[in-house]
Amino acid sequence: MTAMQQAIEIIKDEHRSMGAVLKGLQAHVEAVREGRDKPDFPLFQAMFDYIETIPDRVHHPKEDETLFRLLRMRSHAADTILDELEGQHDVCGTLLASVRKAMGAYRESGDIAGFERSLGAYAEFLWEHMRKEEEVVMPLAAENLTSEDWETIHAAFQANRSQAW
Repeated sequence: MTAMQQAIEIIKDEHRSMGAVLKGLQAHVEAVREGRDKPDFPLFQAMFDYIETIPDRVHHPKEDETLFRLLRMRSHAADTILDELEGQHDVCGTLLASVRKAMGAYRESGDIAGFERSLGAYAEFLWEHMRKEEEVVMPLAAENLTSEDWETIHAAFQANRSQAW
């Protein structure tokens, strides 16, 4: 497997992990809303901590610092989408704080609807973001980056594998 293939697989695997956490959060909220389960606030908190730690502090910075930076050096065709995605990286923490706030309001009031809406909006935002990375950025990167670029990207993302959160 080439460095490019390995790097892309790691990035997609991290996206799948983020998606699984979001789906898990939404499934639990749905079960609570439907009366099939009781809210597990420590679980919510742990899942939010994962999202804050892995995507926002580990994954996104490596995309910005390696994949996006190197792609900008090789092709200006990606500038618009990279500007958009980097801007989204910058607001992810704010959006997650909004979901945490909605959870706190739910915990206080017992009204789950606002929390569910906030979580759903955040999940849709993140899935659309990841879709653009995989369907737009990855093909541009595959076309434009050198094997040395991919070695750098692979090394950066491979380092994520050893980090415990």
